[in-house]
Amino acid sequence: MEQSEIDSLTAYLSRLFSEPELSVLLHPEDDDQALVAIGQSFFARIERDEDEGELSYSFSKEIPDKPYDELNAHVKEIFNSTSVEIRRRPNKQDSAEIYKGDEFLGVLYDDDGNTEGMQIFNMAILDIDLMDDDA
Repeated sequence: MEQSEIDSLTAYLSRLFSEPELSVLLHPEDDDQALVAIGQSFFARIERDEDEGELSYSFSKEIPDKPYDELNAHVKEIFNSTSVEIRRRPNKQDSAEIYKGDEFLGVLYDDDGNTEGMQIFNMAILDIDLMDDDA
């Protein structure tokens, strides 16, 4: 990732999470990944994807698996916003959608991988999402 991408992602995510201390950092070993931190603490990771000239990023954050009401409150805390909510998906028991007001942010799904008791929040960030932050 280039520094301009890092700067745009930092501005976008800082605004989205209402967190001025959020920063995106180059991954020390992988040019297509970045780490997200709040202050000195790890927060999430980002993976860059360029396909046929279209650029996007995959933001992923582990979230502890909790009962629905507790999980909803936890997500509001993460985003520093009362307008963020988890919406159950019809006919799906293993995932839910996260919205900020009417804006779809991403999907929260059970992690069947190595981490016991965790869910993964996955959000796509398109290059057009970052355009306002290039100024």
